[in-house]
Amino acid sequence: VLGYQFNWGLYGVLATQLYTYHQARFQDTRLIKSIVYGLFVIETLQLVMATHDSFHTLALGWGNILDLSNVWFSWFDLPFLTGLTSATIQCFYAWRLYILSKSYVLAITISAIALVQGSAAMAEGIQIYISQNVPGTQEDTFKTTAVCVWLGGTALCDIIICCAMFYFLSKSRTGFRATDSMLNRLIKITIETGMASAVIAIIELTLFLIFKHNFYHVVPAFMLSKLYSNSFLVLLNSRKSIKRSTNSESSRSFSELPVSRETNSTGTTKLAFAHRSSSDDLRMVSFSETEVRSPSCLSPTLTYTFL
Repeated sequence: VLGYQFNWGLYGVLATQLYTYHQARFQDTRLIKSIVYGLFVIETLQLVMATHDSFHTLALGWGNILDLSNVWFSWFDLPFLTGLTSATIQCFYAWRLYILSKSYVLAITISAIALVQGSAAMAEGIQIYISQNVPGTQEDTFKTTAVCVWLGGTALCDIIICCAMFYFLSKSRTGFRATDSMLNRLIKITIETGMASAVIAIIELTLFLIFKHNFYHVVPAFMLSKLYSNSFLVLLNSRKSIKRSTNSESSRSFSELPVSRETNSTGTTKLAFAHRSSSDDLRMVSFSETEVRSPSCLSPTLTYTFL
């Protein structure tokens, strides 16, 4: 019952995230938009199938112990769709990390682990469908080690992604307060969302291995797929708040820059704004100059540019 409730609750959060993404009107590629809306369709399908199972087990089958042993659609909506969702999102992160790091080895490693764990999840679903034996599911699937590869690979892939994102984003710091603030927010969001799914996968695997004759592991299992989709959309939607805070930081940083002013005989004022830039470990100060012509009848107008 808790698993079904968490499933519905996280679906509500996902619907809100999708609405926020749609309203933001990001200029994303068709591939990213296809992944976003495709994941929502998959999660909706998973919710419908899980609700069907819960209604038959807890409502129509009330008082009938044999109904608790029916597999229904659980072989498909839990391991199969969860593996598909997680593998898709992890491969997306692998592509983003390749753009950030230019490392083929890292991207291929993450993609390989993602595909292996996704395939193991689908194999687990097929194994459940063939056995049609809910009480013996853990013993039957444990022999094929599909669950261990699925959940262990999921957690390993998430941890690698978090560590890699933290490392490469940290290296991208420039010394500008606005840029560094944006990078710090990205690092925080990446670690929070990535580690959340990794922890849930580890908890599910632990419950599966320790308690072999009950279904404690089903509760985190229902949460895992929705957590991946929500984490993915949280990362995409965070660009809106990051952009807003970055603009605020940029304005504040600009107001604190040292300014030199020089006015010539023609009434032209030259303003020079100092700003910091970084090249490797070298901190330099560079300047950009903007000429502003202020007629005596108008209030002075200032414009600025940054190199």
